[in-house]
Amino acid sequence: MRLLGPAEPTPGGGILTMGTFDGVHRGHQALLSTARAWADQYATYVEVWVFDPHPRSVLRGEAVPLLTTFPERVVLLHEAGADFVRRVPFTLELAALPAEAFVQEWIVRLSRPRGLVLGYDHRFGQGRQGSAQLVRQMGIPVQEVPPLIEGDSPISSSRIRQLIQQGHLQEAHKLLGRPFGLRSTVRRGQGLARKLGVPTANLPWPEGKIRPVAGIYAGWAHFHSPYPAALYLPPKGDLEVHLVDLEQDLYDKPLQVSFLAFLRPHADFSDEAALHRQILEDIEVVRRYFADKGF
Repeated sequence: MRLLGPAEPTPGGGILTMGTFDGVHRGHQALLSTARAWADQYATYVEVWVFDPHPRSVLRGEAVPLLTTFPERVVLLHEAGADFVRRVPFTLELAALPAEAFVQEWIVRLSRPRGLVLGYDHRFGQGRQGSAQLVRQMGIPVQEVPPLIEGDSPISSSRIRQLIQQGHLQEAHKLLGRPFGLRSTVRRGQGLARKLGVPTANLPWPEGKIRPVAGIYAGWAHFHSPYPAALYLPPKGDLEVHLVDLEQDLYDKPLQVSFLAFLRPHADFSDEAALHRQILEDIEVVRRYFADKGF
């Protein structure tokens, strides 16, 4: 997989799909699966355009809490079948470009695709007037992917954001197709947990990424292999990760964490002894959680 520059042309003749792809959820995965199958018919590649920052943040000035950072999306898109990923800077100027001009000046000039895969509700160009029908009229074959329904409504990034903010992790996981998580690099914290005998890996929480409810979680910490972990997410600041029954120097190492289950809300403690007792209790709860799951 290769990351393209915003204006870097590809060889041409690939299958292109485009969108924000926040979360790379099951609906997005259906787009990639369709693109991959179509590309394989012609022994060609899949190219994905990611509009970033989020269009709503540009057009409406909203702070949209993201399910995935751009680097996280790149990894997930590659896993879903992308050969090329292009970050397309979303600006007011781009949004004001007439739909026909966007097709000619961007899609045709940079990609010259054999075909385009679009979601059922995808619109582009000035006034959102661009559609699959317009692209077909301009001579590019299009496959439209219908919505993926879970429950009584389509899977969407906004629906998943709402579930995570409300603490409904299991429902969010079902729509994502995997646990919600974080990829970051371990940095040194204040050392309080190590002083208490339960060292943690501190992961900076990326600016703009959605934060689940503050508290203690059971999760996986992926360091070469997945390890059971107790996760503490404070109201603000770094995620603290304790790898159960594993002592390892993780400073400056990349770590991927998956949130599996919410165990208890954040609480303040009057002294270190009370905090230490609670940490040990939390770790035991995490051990039991994984034992009950057969790990």
